[in-house]
Amino acid sequence: MSSYMLANLCAVVTGGHRTGTAFKNVHWNACAMAMNEHFNRTDLIGTHITNHTRTWKRKYKQIVHLKSLSGALWDEDNSMIVLDHEHYTNHIKDHKEDEPFLNKPIKHYEEMTIIIGASMATGQYAKGSSDSLAADVIDLEEKKANKATAPHEEVAQSHNGDESAAPKFKKAKTSSCAEERMYATIMASSERLAVAIEKLVSSANPAIDGLWEEIKELLGFDLDCLAHYYAYLVDNPRVATAFKILGDVQRKVWVSRYVKSTFPEAEA
Repeated sequence: MSSYMLANLCAVVTGGHRTGTAFKNVHWNACAMAMNEHFNRTDLIGTHITNHTRTWKRKYKQIVHLKSLSGALWDEDNSMIVLDHEHYTNHIKDHKEDEPFLNKPIKHYEEMTIIIGASMATGQYAKGSSDSLAADVIDLEEKKANKATAPHEEVAQSHNGDESAAPKFKKAKTSSCAEERMYATIMASSERLAVAIEKLVSSANPAIDGLWEEIKELLGFDLDCLAHYYAYLVDNPRVATAFKILGDVQRKVWVSRYVKSTFPEAEA
């Protein structure tokens, strides 16, 4: 349901229906209605979508912070924050909550960037991304909601074009429209993924070319351990590039450090 929600809001932005940097009530309500239709529910309202989105904003803020870590590299193609093995291990010891965002592709990063971008903010009562969207929520927009809007003000908003509620809200109610936007978003993401895979497959990686032949000649290590470290280098080409320029003595230090941290039982 979170994936569907993000795709729906992403389509609002890419379709040019959102004005400014913030979503309006009509967008939250339309998303809730589309989800009710898609998942055959009746209990979701705009407030659920608003509060659930705040959690993704909090995640995005955490990701931006981690991207600025000393020694961190950003893999644009895979939406991944890359730390070398030692830095990663030491960081996770003190910050276990950062583990889902380091050295692995960040799920829904592209959608978060499109939806949140420079307008990111956090909510004290934001729902967890694993919480049910229909769970009881606290409306953080309560102060706005308490300012009752008179009927003539609603008409004025419609004429000003800020809300454009009637035509666009009705359009969002149709499942076919929501599915078309969803399909367009998926197709665009799929094309980018296909290009990235093709690029990865067709392009030789100079960082690991011939590296296995050199690694397996290192003395003092079990071949399985060397193969495991080689797999780590394949997954981290930037580390492999640095490793390749080292001499045998320094390479042994790197491999030994990796084996000790990955297979502590091997020390015995």
